[in-house]
Amino acid sequence: MKKILSIILIFSIIMILVACSQETKLYVLNVGDYIDRSLVQVFEEENNCKVIYTEVNSNEEIYQKLKNEAYDICVVSDYMIDRMYQEGLIINLFEEYEFENYDFEDLLPNAKTFLNDQCSSYADYFIPYFWGTMGILYNTDVEGLEEYITQFDTLEAIYTNNEYNKGMYNAPRDSIAMALMVLGLDLNSDNEEDLEKASNLIKSVTYRAWGDDNLKEMVHQGMLDMALVYSGDYLDEYYQCEIDDDEINFYYYAPEKTNIWVDGMVVTSQSKNKELACKFLDFFTEEENQAQNSDFIGYCPLNQLAYDILFLSEEDGGYDYDMEDEFFIPYNSERKIFKYVSDKHYNMLNDLLEESKSK
Repeated sequence: MKKILSIILIFSIIMILVACSQETKLYVLNVGDYIDRSLVQVFEEENNCKVIYTEVNSNEEIYQKLKNEAYDICVVSDYMIDRMYQEGLIINLFEEYEFENYDFEDLLPNAKTFLNDQCSSYADYFIPYFWGTMGILYNTDVEGLEEYITQFDTLEAIYTNNEYNKGMYNAPRDSIAMALMVLGLDLNSDNEEDLEKASNLIKSVTYRAWGDDNLKEMVHQGMLDMALVYSGDYLDEYYQCEIDDDEINFYYYAPEKTNIWVDGMVVTSQSKNKELACKFLDFFTEEENQAQNSDFIGYCPLNQLAYDILFLSEEDGGYDYDMEDEFFIPYNSERKIFKYVSDKHYNMLNDLLEESKSK
């Protein structure tokens, strides 16, 4: 009898292993933990599949991985979507799949204007994920600082040498592009003279710190008076302070003239499961799922219904948000998106930033 039970047990294990090996897998690339994993689990259960999730540190790392490995889905920023579109690395989603949840007309009015104005060439190749701006995070305990920063309609305050302790984002695309905007130039310019002017502007300022995610903490802790950051950095620190019951002694300023960004979900041309991949995108586009994912990440969705859910009371099925001014910064025509220009342009930015930092 024991022998029979053992055979049955072994057979059962083999059948389970065979079933698992036959389970459809989706391979997802994303920057950091930029998704609510509990929603991923729901998708897996509903579709009898397994999502293999890989975290990386940047859009550039995602791009390099696609050159060497097969993935189905990527979550990337606007300029990288532009590059992937130009190089044929992603598919036209609406030629492959009929989406049940995503409808352009369901987006926030400003989001529709923004996408039509600045993302029209590759709009059919991604589903909008989150959006925001680049601006200045500043310590509200510093007397007179808010008045100084907000007097400009650009990010000039971060590019002016004075007594304030400043932090600069350690990324060539961001730091140099914002310098170009301060100078009244195109943030996507590949003109060598323009880029040299931006580099010289950065060289003229003494920065106490060059960083990225750590800049928001340095402002909060009083180590910096202000820093160039993304709106998402501000929201991350804001929510963390609420969790820790810590003082919120900082605020965020996005001027009229700055960068506006959008991240999106794309399906790669190399995907072996394009229909299921599109279904994954459709699942995360459903308004309640969008709202839950937005609450988990802390960033602003582009969908009107998902956005509204966040501000409903918990009794009405919402998340009881009460910080609309901070959470949603609308699009205007002075806010420009990053575009992919060329590898040469990207390399020039890298070289100029290194030169600027080593003054």
